[in-house]
Amino acid sequence: MSEQMVRLEAVGYNPEWAAFVARAEVAEGPVRLVYPAQFRAPLTAEFAFVVRGLMDCARHLHRSGRADLRLRRVSDRPAPAWAA
Repeated sequence: MSEQMVRLEAVGYNPEWAAFVARAEVAEGPVRLVYPAQFRAPLTAEFAFVVRGLMDCARHLHRSGRADLRLRRVSDRPAPAWAA
């Protein structure tokens, strides 16, 4: 099994859902997929806690294969720096 790397983009807060939202790019080998991740937490939550929740959500969406929405990115350009 290859290691999955996750990178978060456009992290924001949706007060209607009381949740943080982000685009989460998951890279597994040459495949790069982007999922809309959300994590319910108060606006005053610790940032590290929120990031961990968003990354866990993205990994779950990727593993389950049941994401309603995902985007496949072309990997012809070099990949940016990743957070493990």
